[in-house]
Amino acid sequence: MKSGLIDITHIPFSRYGAYLSVTRDEGKDGEGPAKKLVIHSVRRRFEESPLFELTFGAEGEEEDFTCSADPEALTVENEHGSAVLWIRDDDTLGVESRGLDLCLRLRHWGYGTETGAGTWRMISGTMSLYSSLAVEKGSARLDGPYHKSEAGNLRDAGTRLRVRCEEGRALLAVTVRHAAPREPVLPILPEEEIAAARAEWDGFLSLLPKEPAEAGDFPVVTWYNLWSSFVRAEGIYRYDTMLMAKKSMSSTWSWDHCFNALAMAHLTDPQAARRVAMDQFSAPFWLQNEGGVLPDMWNPDLEIRWGTTKPPIHGWCFGLLMDRFGFDRDTLTEVYGWLESWTRWWTETSDTDGDGIPDYPQGCDSGWDNSTLFDAGYFMETPDLPAFLVLQMKTLARIADKLASYPAFEGKAAYWNAEADAMLARLIAHSWDGERFVAKKSGSHESDAQPTSLLSLMPLVLGELLPKDIRDKLALVLERDFLTDNGLATEMPQSPKYRPDGYWRGPIWAPSTYLLVDGLRRGGYDRLARTVAERYCRMSAERANGNYENFDALSGMGHRAPGYTWSASVYMLLHWEYGR
Repeated sequence: MKSGLIDITHIPFSRYGAYLSVTRDEGKDGEGPAKKLVIHSVRRRFEESPLFELTFGAEGEEEDFTCSADPEALTVENEHGSAVLWIRDDDTLGVESRGLDLCLRLRHWGYGTETGAGTWRMISGTMSLYSSLAVEKGSARLDGPYHKSEAGNLRDAGTRLRVRCEEGRALLAVTVRHAAPREPVLPILPEEEIAAARAEWDGFLSLLPKEPAEAGDFPVVTWYNLWSSFVRAEGIYRYDTMLMAKKSMSSTWSWDHCFNALAMAHLTDPQAARRVAMDQFSAPFWLQNEGGVLPDMWNPDLEIRWGTTKPPIHGWCFGLLMDRFGFDRDTLTEVYGWLESWTRWWTETSDTDGDGIPDYPQGCDSGWDNSTLFDAGYFMETPDLPAFLVLQMKTLARIADKLASYPAFEGKAAYWNAEADAMLARLIAHSWDGERFVAKKSGSHESDAQPTSLLSLMPLVLGELLPKDIRDKLALVLERDFLTDNGLATEMPQSPKYRPDGYWRGPIWAPSTYLLVDGLRRGGYDRLARTVAERYCRMSAERANGNYENFDALSGMGHRAPGYTWSASVYMLLHWEYGR
């Protein structure tokens, strides 16, 4: 990868294990990038993740600058000098400036104070975070903003640290913790610390499957995207875990992790591949409750969200991992228990009208939060859910067959195969109208006879398990009504409900793309699978120039969280399978 290729407007700058990242926002309406960097604490998500703004310039000035990044360091430059930022450890950012004065401003409500010679502390009351700052070279002061108290006097909140170069240089470190403050380790050694980060990156890069020269730089930049999105095991993260993004979407959701597991399964060291893939796959199952349901999302020290969940694609995912790896008895037994409980939760707890077809209480449970299939109401029996459960039951049968010599698993493979066949038969009888699958409201079974959401075609994930006459009709509709120059729109572009930036009402998403490509391939539609894969990869690398939460189906530009890992993982998977 050539130097300076990481654009932090597209991929946050961070490092494996770190809970900090740095981004720069694009300007609006033709303006250039903002004249500031944003330092995020990825212990928080959405609007709470931006912790500091970092600007450059003399007192009160905000100078424009250019910036570029390599995996080990981010460089800022203008006509007055330059600065280098790097991640020192999981909680600490280092900054070395040569000629650029700078200002570090706390983004949320809080307060700060001087704690010693060259050291300060700021507390973000909004985010419940402690920041300890040390200026080893240069001069600094803490000030403002000023607020008038009820007594009429001015109070200095002390949430801006202004740092000036002395003899042309400034050197500082910022350590952010969530439970108790920790002072930055001194001395600050830029060259040694940046070299250590580079060595870590080089180690991960060595695990990337060999790229042909004509592949260009985007696969390696995307590999950096994945490496830098890991955080260290802590709190409820039992293992090092890849976040969905280190800007905004800095948590883990109970289906996103499956795609990251599949990408990590391609590490060139087979033992590392199996371990890291299983660490990502198992992440929600350590939190699985006694009823079998998985949480919707979680992060190390903020929250575990219940009340919604995500679709049961986990059996499909583990089946693909079984295709790559041999697993020992203990692992297979553990995964069998997880998947069995998860399957029974859907079939026994989320079938509210008892008709044998489980339902999603609302769109978020499906992962397709605002798909037009959910316009009809809540507790919808959409056709993707039984299809995923069929695949999950088939994986349970496959695991049970591997364990058939143990008494506890006698007859289990036959049982789950029969359950899968029965679920598929019910899906067809219940939801197939002869031309398409429809979603029905649980209880009343009201339906939209002309669905325009890609979600209605998701039974294609069944591949060869779906009767050929049905999958032929679905593949025809998929190509005719949903395939754009960039891939598969989640809502028919001709639909009056289509929205270019409408979340699941139009944009292209990585998970639906990969699930359908896999189903098309297994169903015998190799040409269509390749077309979808190649268009998705071209869109990511050439039009969006990054991995976003989702993409405009017609323009190919990225929407929302940049550096989104399921998009990066799906890009790599499709690149390996089709793009090379």
